[in-house]
Amino acid sequence: MKIAVLIARVLLGLLFVVFGLNFFFQFIPMTPPAMSAKAQAFSGGLWGSGYFFQYMKVIEIASGLAILLNRYTAFFLLILFPVSVNIFLFHLILAPYGIPMAIGIIVLHLFLGLAYRKYYTSIFTAVPTL
Repeated sequence: MKIAVLIARVLLGLLFVVFGLNFFFQFIPMTPPAMSAKAQAFSGGLWGSGYFFQYMKVIEIASGLAILLNRYTAFFLLILFPVSVNIFLFHLILAPYGIPMAIGIIVLHLFLGLAYRKYYTSIFTAVPTL
């Protein structure tokens, strides 16, 4: 189990670090695929905000590095979970060309969430006591 968690952690961390850095430095040449009108509207709205993608990519890079270095891993998995869910849903609903990568990301994330579940038990306490 430890080896599987290590492999999943390295893969997920690398995915977020590499693609986060690629946003700023474009070292992986990527031609944007044709998107549906709904996918273009969604992306256009996020780009139109003027800050969203830059903010998200900084979060991805910082969280990916922390996951790679195994520091505060459970916390950064929690921070990245909404990003992973949105990647998955975007490709599932709006842009099916990227669904294989999206499935890989969500599976890795869910597997790691399961592996680190003992760190989340206090979050799901119905009535906390002081």
